Amino acid sequence: MNRKSITALTCLSLTGSLLAACADKTDTSPAALPTIKLAIGDRNMPYVTSSPNLNEDKYVKKLRELSKTDFRIEAINQADYSKKLNLMFASGDLPDAIQAVNGITSPEISAAINNGVFYELNDLIDKHAPGLKTKINKDLWNSSLVSKDGKIYAIPREAPVPNNRIVYIRKDWMDKLGLQVPKTVDEYLNVLRAFRDKDPNGNGKADEIPFIGRKNFDFGYVFFGAYDVSPEGWKFVNNQLVPNFIRPEMKDALKLHQQMYQEKLIDNEVFVNTSTDWVAKIENTQRVGMWIHATEYPDKTATGYKRLTPPVEFINIPAPTGPDGKGGNLIGSVVDPLSTWVIPKTNKHPEQVLKFLEWFLSDEAQAFLNYGLEGEDYTVENGKKMPKPITTKAESDREQMHLQWLRWIGPSNIHDQEFMKNRENGQYVPAAMKIAAAEGRVNDGLDMPIPPTLASKPELQFTGLWMETAAKIVTGRDPLDSFDKFVEDWKKRGGDKVIQEATEWYLKNKGAESK
Repeated sequence: MNRKSITALTCLSLTGSLLAACADKTDTSPAALPTIKLAIGDRNMPYVTSSPNLNEDKYVKKLRELSKTDFRIEAINQADYSKKLNLMFASGDLPDAIQAVNGITSPEISAAINNGVFYELNDLIDKHAPGLKTKINKDLWNSSLVSKDGKIYAIPREAPVPNNRIVYIRKDWMDKLGLQVPKTVDEYLNVLRAFRDKDPNGNGKADEIPFIGRKNFDFGYVFFGAYDVSPEGWKFVNNQLVPNFIRPEMKDALKLHQQMYQEKLIDNEVFVNTSTDWVAKIENTQRVGMWIHATEYPDKTATGYKRLTPPVEFINIPAPTGPDGKGGNLIGSVVDPLSTWVIPKTNKHPEQVLKFLEWFLSDEAQAFLNYGLEGEDYTVENGKKMPKPITTKAESDREQMHLQWLRWIGPSNIHDQEFMKNRENGQYVPAAMKIAAAEGRVNDGLDMPIPPTLASKPELQFTGLWMETAAKIVTGRDPLDSFDKFVEDWKKRGGDKVIQEATEWYLKNKGAESK
């Protein structure tokens, strides 16, 4: 073997900046780069789901070029993600890295860790990609979505903001009807009644939807938050960690939702709305007065909605406050639950994945993820990159590809002040972040792995028996007092064991914090 061949083979095993050192001795075509197979959720993003071949997408190709890594994507429909992971584990045919939803606390990943499927990453990170630890905050590494018993099993992405759900409300409707910004639950109800009764869309029909949510109350917990019982959260009370959905305050929240349903203040299809239905009612028919969405999204939302016919004008406002004068959605993890990365032991070169992810923390990576492709997404003026105006929904969907979907590791664009200053409607985001930082309910079970009994009996999760009970109460099929029977039944069917397991976890992991 000649010297040139030896050099080429040596470079073939390198990624990122190390490979750049070989640039004058070998080529950087896909055939000469390390190949990494990635399994990633599509997050229901239109640009992603409509792509005929993501691996031939122009943004994916550019990301390969910049990272000097020949990665290949298997995109998984978000609704089928758990099922797909189980099939992968059953077959043993695993990719080189998996984007784990809810980190290592998800039932599928947690079970696989117990079965020795994934690498412990402490030493591998220190040896091959130390920048991951120096550039990613220690709090993220300590999260139970990432580490277990001091062992790192996942590489985390930073959550854009811990409280990532706030109120969006139609400002144009409020202005037309002369309404003030509501604060309390009762004030909110009066605004929603005005939306229902006073024809703010001006079409002469009583077709307005004052407030909307999705199936399982997704993007619709804000009025539960007023009573501090967001159903996916937990509270440490009376020396026990209990799920919010069995706490006495939940009965008051269900009574409120029953009233809202009967008065048609909440979309009466709330228990069946898909994400597609939700978007169509807000954007296409423009009949919705209030909804809940991400704290990081108002600039993108404003840009798209101002180009609708007629335009939609909204503002972000504080969530409704309840009996204790507080409110808001649950404050979430510092780790983005949609993007933590685990590496199966079937991957014989885990260092390639680590170096690839480390590259995402570079200035080069962040510039690409923020601005996209020159000429298509931005222009250069006086040496500065200037984002091009978004004029169509298709352009907005396309921007979401590089701005959010490909951002597998690293900080959100909303923390880049220079980028946001030059971004159309960028001023919406700091205002939204200020609201989010001032409100929100604490989840005492934050980042808790699913208790074993809850994992083995999914009907005990809030999307099971509680959701069935809530739907019957809210729609009037069952009386409000049936909630008491539900709580009693839930405990007998294994709920008491769930509380015991959750409490043991809390006392071990967070007990000192509560003293």
